[in-house]
Amino acid sequence: MEEMRGEVLPDWKASTTGPGFDTMTQPAVFIGVAVAALVTALFLILNRMRSLKMACSAKSVPPFLDKQRKQMQLVEKLRVSPNTHKFRFRLEHPGQILGLPVGKHLKVFAPAPKPSVQGQWNGVEDGEAQYPEIERKYTPVSGNELKGYVELVVKVYRRGEQKQFPDGGKMSQYLDSLKIGDNVDVMGPCGLIQYLGNGQFLFNRRTVRKKHVGMLAGGTGITPMFQLSCAILRNAGCDTTQVSLLFANRTEEDILLRDELEEMKEAYPDQFRVEFTVDTPSSTWRSYKGFIDTEMIRATMPPPSPDTVILLCGAPPMLASCRRNLLQLGYAKEDILEF
Repeated sequence: MEEMRGEVLPDWKASTTGPGFDTMTQPAVFIGVAVAALVTALFLILNRMRSLKMACSAKSVPPFLDKQRKQMQLVEKLRVSPNTHKFRFRLEHPGQILGLPVGKHLKVFAPAPKPSVQGQWNGVEDGEAQYPEIERKYTPVSGNELKGYVELVVKVYRRGEQKQFPDGGKMSQYLDSLKIGDNVDVMGPCGLIQYLGNGQFLFNRRTVRKKHVGMLAGGTGITPMFQLSCAILRNAGCDTTQVSLLFANRTEEDILLRDELEEMKEAYPDQFRVEFTVDTPSSTWRSYKGFIDTEMIRATMPPPSPDTVILLCGAPPMLASCRRNLLQLGYAKEDILEF
């Protein structure tokens, strides 16, 4: 073989043939680089496919509530007042929505508790005495924007704490007794009222559109009002529905979701109004006092009009009194709806 002398190597060859560099390793280096690039590309492709699969899987998960009896698991219990707790329950899948239309509620089931007097509860005849389980309706304070969970705010009426309710509340005491990890049976959606957005309501298969929504709530009856108000204000740029809320409680300490309501009032002063009334005010109380009467309604609610609807939620005596007062003030019967 003829020996080549005095050859001037190109720069790229010179850089790979200097001292310590074996020209026989060049193919191996190139192959290694190619393999590394291929592995990286495959990793990125597989990771992308996995992400797409997870996204598609999340989209394909149906809503939790399907009008069948289901179970959800208690994962958190937070005390929000001396006698009120917020319960957070886990749904079946992490990305799952509850699937509860605004205005609807769900049923919660529990074993029937034992009474202190057979056939009675809180000193009166117990209409549920013959049933092995009880059910109660609740409106969550969370919406479909909370994926994988649902939150209920429940006022607990404990046995022996109030003279007029010696046995306490059946369902509230059951929920209060749950431990983290316990399951509870539920079913939904239920209810006759549904908010479709932009002032449009579906009530008992009748669709109505209103510009002003008045709300009269008592105690835990605030939860459907809170849910609806949040839905309206969440879309305040498009939904211009005006909301006026009067919330009645026994004492100032009993006012549920007060901080949230005050924050909503401050954030949307032109669209959301809220006033409070308590039966037993403190010396520093500066709002309404006593039961909801015609003067309170006249001062806090939108006036009677084809553009106005009044929503009610609370104890039966309060509902009867409010309905009577509203009719006296000239509100149309069909514009007074009860949750």
